[in-house]
Amino acid sequence: MGSGYTLSTPESEDYVQSLAAEINEQIETMMGQSPKISLTDALVLCCMNYADCYQKSERSADHMRAQLSDYLEDAAKARIELDDAKREIEKLRQRMDAAQTGSGN
Repeated sequence: MGSGYTLSTPESEDYVQSLAAEINEQIETMMGQSPKISLTDALVLCCMNYADCYQKSERSADHMRAQLSDYLEDAAKARIELDDAKREIEKLRQRMDAAQTGSGN
């Protein structure tokens, strides 16, 4: 919106410029839709929008992490059950082999 700032960030200049362009576009849109809105009010609304998006993204990420954790736990349980089943199958094979050997077949 015509102001310049000096920033210190590990991000690339192109990335920072893209953020500034996105914010400028949002502010221009707000001010175009409501010509009586002040720049300060447009900035506050823009900040509220970004804070809302951030909070929703955090909740979504937390939910995905919880789901992933549940899936990993289920996979670990399934792996244990599979190992138990393989051991049981091996025991039954050995019993069958011993029974067949003992009966002379």
